[in-house]
Amino acid sequence: MPWEDIEIFHAVATAGALAVAAVALGLSETTVARRLRSFEARLGFPLFKRGANRLIPTEIGAALAQEAAAVAAAAARFANRAKAALPADDAPVRITATTSISLLLTMNATRLSAAAGGVEIVILSTRERLDLARGEAEIAIRMRKPPEGNGYFGQKVGRLVQALYTKRGVDPAKAPIISVSRDVSSRIDEHILAWAAGRPIAARVADSAARYESIRSSGAVSMAPCFIADADENLVRIEEPPEATADAIFLVSHEIARQRPAVLAVLAELRRVFRENRANLEGVGRGIGALPSAT
Repeated sequence: MPWEDIEIFHAVATAGALAVAAVALGLSETTVARRLRSFEARLGFPLFKRGANRLIPTEIGAALAQEAAAVAAAAARFANRAKAALPADDAPVRITATTSISLLLTMNATRLSAAAGGVEIVILSTRERLDLARGEAEIAIRMRKPPEGNGYFGQKVGRLVQALYTKRGVDPAKAPIISVSRDVSSRIDEHILAWAAGRPIAARVADSAARYESIRSSGAVSMAPCFIADADENLVRIEEPPEATADAIFLVSHEIARQRPAVLAVLAELRRVFRENRANLEGVGRGIGALPSAT
């Protein structure tokens, strides 16, 4: 049953007169009278007794008027809550991403803010898939194809590659090996195990930033994102990035958040950031470093 019919019935029942109800609804008295008659015809019984300058609810009309009042109150609460949930133009823009991509975002956070007129940028570093449709974030950067339809917009903006690294001056043949949990990336784990060729795994670390830190601080061998590790002169790349462990990078948004100019501005700037950093993200240019000679 259309809410518009219940709304008109509720307004007439509350006002007791077509003219007063019409003013409250912003409609003409003729329109209200016509739609009320049509509603009664569809119901199959009258809702009001027509008196002199007043409409008096019938017995069933009075009962239904109470139900209509409850529906109207619920609709008002819905509208108020929806209005309160609508973020202001200067509300923060939240971007959810994995740890490695969050590092890239952190390096460019002030740039993203400036592009959106100084709006605060909140970076949510997590492997959980936050629900953009429910407003858990405005933008997501994901390593898998985004959902299709239902208001989602997705665009591939690059590739993230990782490679094996160790600390400069450390012999990788003698260094401890750190892998990842298989539930984080079975592809990376399989590649590290194949390279280890039977050597034991000293630890498993899910977080890519933590693996990078273990390489540079403890001299371990592990995989790290090339855009992070290649920038560190203290690290040496052991091999070229394996294609099997590369991930596509998708920029994802939802039509609800895209109504905000600040979100659109951040999306546009993110595309530029990924375009400018494409070579670094794909590990182009560094090459394999010099390793200690076997003794």
